[in-house]
Amino acid sequence: MTDEIKEMICDFGNLYRSMYHCKKNVLWKDSVAGYVKNGLVNCHLLRKGLINGTYKIDKYNLFTIYEPKKREIVSTRMKDRVFQRSLTDHYLYDVVAKSFIYDNGACQIGKGTDFARDRLNCHMQRYFRKYGTEGWVLSCDIKNYFGSTPHKTAKERVGINIDNEWAKSHVFKIIDSFNQGDDPDVGMGLGSQITQLAQLSVLSGMDHLIKEDLGIKYYVRYMDDFHLIHQDKELLKHCMVEIEKKVNELGLSLNGKKTHIYPLKQGIKFLGFRFLLSDTGKIIRLLRKENVSHERRKLKRMAGLVKEGKMTKAHVDECYNSWKAHASKGDTYKLLQNMDRFYKTLWKE
Repeated sequence: MTDEIKEMICDFGNLYRSMYHCKKNVLWKDSVAGYVKNGLVNCHLLRKGLINGTYKIDKYNLFTIYEPKKREIVSTRMKDRVFQRSLTDHYLYDVVAKSFIYDNGACQIGKGTDFARDRLNCHMQRYFRKYGTEGWVLSCDIKNYFGSTPHKTAKERVGINIDNEWAKSHVFKIIDSFNQGDDPDVGMGLGSQITQLAQLSVLSGMDHLIKEDLGIKYYVRYMDDFHLIHQDKELLKHCMVEIEKKVNELGLSLNGKKTHIYPLKQGIKFLGFRFLLSDTGKIIRLLRKENVSHERRKLKRMAGLVKEGKMTKAHVDECYNSWKAHASKGDTYKLLQNMDRFYKTLWKE
């Protein structure tokens, strides 16, 4: 069985198809275009290295992004992305994700931000039908989740369901390859399929604790951002204590500024929107004010760059349309009309 799984992951056709998945939307990068141009040779060499045991992970690219907030990104090289894609698609995802609860919404097939938002909608509506608008919310966030996860914890949690030693050894090597911080045994990069699955696995036990042991029915999580809804505030206080114990056991800590209990009527901030429960049970999804203010400042700055000849209007249009696509996920008809009027004023002489 071990040889069959190894052969499936290292199969030339599977590696080549993985390369085509990995090049989507990034073919403009010289490194990606160069790899794909010689894709037949590169996939052959990758397969050869994996089979004979000479494969090594290349050094990562490090850079900072500022949208939607400042993050340090560790970018995986194309060769390693191809292998990780094949490893994930042809073995790892199926054996790891089967233990996840349904309301764990990030980085999975058929799931993502839209799924997670819709699940919160669903839970709020179901709660209203049983308890009305009176209730409480426990919102939690992990402090520096990717950057502070111990490698030992990640390997223990993701390794529980991996029964293939060859695949497990490569997963562990990938986790241990992220050693750019002060402590080489802590923290992982955002730009890796393997670390995304590992990070989902780290809090999977907490998900089961919340749903099964603590009995919280109305619960949703997107990576390290999660919310519990219940009619009993005292129970949520108990849940916070138990969650903090569990998180600390994993070598992590809750973000005190973003972890608190508050009335359901205040609305829930989740994935860029504020979810409000009306007296009729309708869920109103509003774009967060800070997001709108940030976008206005950004567009004004970019319009200035266009007038200085440092940027094209077509690029600004593309950025604005992308933001509008995100904003349209909520109840934002009037907001978008106002933003369109604001956007037009930026181009007046």
